[in-house]
Amino acid sequence: MEFPLFLDYIEYILSLTLGVVSSPIMLLMIVWAISTLLDPAPLDLNLASEAELSRLEGIGSVTASAIVEYRESISPFASVDELIYVSGIGSSTLERLMPYIEVTTEDAQAEVSHYLREGSPSDTLLTVIFLDIGNGDAIFLQAENTRWLIDSGPPGEGAIRAPVVQRLRECGIDSLSVVAFTHPHADHIGGCMDALEVFHCEMLIDPGIDFSSSVYEELLQYAYDTDCGYSVLSGGDSWDLSDEVTIEVVWLERGAGSPNEASAVYQIRCGKFVLLLTGDIEIETIMRMTSSQTPVTVMKVPHHGSRSSLFPPWFRKTSPQFAIFCCGRDNPFGHPHRDVVEAWESTGAGILRTDRQGNIFLYTDGESINFKNTLTY
Repeated sequence: MEFPLFLDYIEYILSLTLGVVSSPIMLLMIVWAISTLLDPAPLDLNLASEAELSRLEGIGSVTASAIVEYRESISPFASVDELIYVSGIGSSTLERLMPYIEVTTEDAQAEVSHYLREGSPSDTLLTVIFLDIGNGDAIFLQAENTRWLIDSGPPGEGAIRAPVVQRLRECGIDSLSVVAFTHPHADHIGGCMDALEVFHCEMLIDPGIDFSSSVYEELLQYAYDTDCGYSVLSGGDSWDLSDEVTIEVVWLERGAGSPNEASAVYQIRCGKFVLLLTGDIEIETIMRMTSSQTPVTVMKVPHHGSRSSLFPPWFRKTSPQFAIFCCGRDNPFGHPHRDVVEAWESTGAGILRTDRQGNIFLYTDGESINFKNTLTY
């Protein structure tokens, strides 16, 4: 092509372009197309591929893989904020990513198909009492003539018996079949020795978590020096409290990073009723439990409602009809944390607290559930 002819060609192309752009609608479309190239649409965390995620600023292939694994093995994201629970994502990274990511979800109704009818059971097969012993756990279970105490709250002061003794006596309890516990912190085992002695219990069940403390050592020494039977838990252990009621250890990781994380998790079943006793498990253990978690009727909220147990996907999967907080009035730890209470409320769960209602009595026949005789302080 000769040079003058080439200039004529360029002039022709420019005239065509200007003619198109002279249309206001076409101009807007061109501007929009250019803007999408400069500022692409946000990626949906539940739909984006690993390759797409890895191209986000600050997200390499390892973190992109972690995001995909999280949504597939633990839970789809319900909000962009939940990205903070993925390994490799810190608060500064999340803040930087906010304009470039999104989560589109349909409004889902809370899962309630496992809820039981509320009302007095025709024939109580299981009684549970969440005992008001201060900032600790102590849960009494009775089915027919079998009586278990799981955790026993803090020890007494001086010559005074542990608070659990007074609370059990108030409830008319004069004997125990088994004393068990979730982990060996004093606010869970402090009353074990008194409970064994006062209520003539002949069996202590220990999760076997490695921990050194004078309270734990004295308890083990008591079991050794007396005729008290002693057993160490194994994961998957189960017992029949009656023909209709079973207790099973559904989680136990002795090698977890702390006694709290290592807490044995007990599941109690009676017909359609399911109760989860969670000790003081925290987020690392909760995240591992979430992928296989199924709905429960009643949740004993982990770690007295501490923020260390806050993991929204687990809340959604357990979807309890009732959430019970075992905590002390005006405790120095701020239990339960407001965010945790609100998170359980968001699942539709009814909230009950020993710091506000004292001993909490639960009765079920496996088809219906009833709470009564609670006190308001």
